[in-house]
Amino acid sequence: MIKLPNILEIDISFPGFSFGYESWALETYLKVLNDHLSVAQDQYRLRANRELDREREKLEPVEIAIEEQKINEATEIQIPRFFHNGALLQIWGLFESFVFDIAHYVGRQEKSSVVLKDIRANNFRKQIEKYFEGVLRLELPWTNDERISLGYLQELRNIVAHRNGRLMDLNPDKRKEIETLVNATKDVRIVHSTVMLSSSYISEAAELVFGLVTKLNDVVGNRYFGTTT
Repeated sequence: MIKLPNILEIDISFPGFSFGYESWALETYLKVLNDHLSVAQDQYRLRANRELDREREKLEPVEIAIEEQKINEATEIQIPRFFHNGALLQIWGLFESFVFDIAHYVGRQEKSSVVLKDIRANNFRKQIEKYFEGVLRLELPWTNDERISLGYLQELRNIVAHRNGRLMDLNPDKRKEIETLVNATKDVRIVHSTVMLSSSYISEAAELVFGLVTKLNDVVGNRYFGTTT
């Protein structure tokens, strides 16, 4: 959590103010989501099994086996997938919105005629680097490993946001690219041609974003107010 400087010492428009509250809200959301995942799975399995029991006498053994397989897949794969996909979108959304806010703030302070949206780059991470380090002359306080992890996070977010994690109708080159990304990312896998995020990865992604934003907030706060966390 970001430790904010004295409110009398800084511009109230400084994005660090809102991030303190937003990060708390996201942490709370992720905890509630994780706590209720098992509840949702148990409730679905119970209801689905009850429905199957009512129809069991009308079904052949092979049909029963197929229905039981469907229940297991929905419980163990599909429900966690939707929970974790939603969480990833919220984590990335918090990161992206804060970076845009802090970029706007620093650009205004430096009286830059160039804004973040003016920068052309292959992805958001490179766009950030080119703007802060190339235009604003503010070195991003992130390690190379953190930058790589951020790039992976963005790619996974895009797969989830635009395709709901599904790969089955991608061209071979694009699918291979995503498979390589997944293989390089801990706690992420592909099941039935669908990208699956684990609870561990969601926790790691949130920790990454909180850390990156805190470091950036520190650098900007120190530049203009002489404050750090």
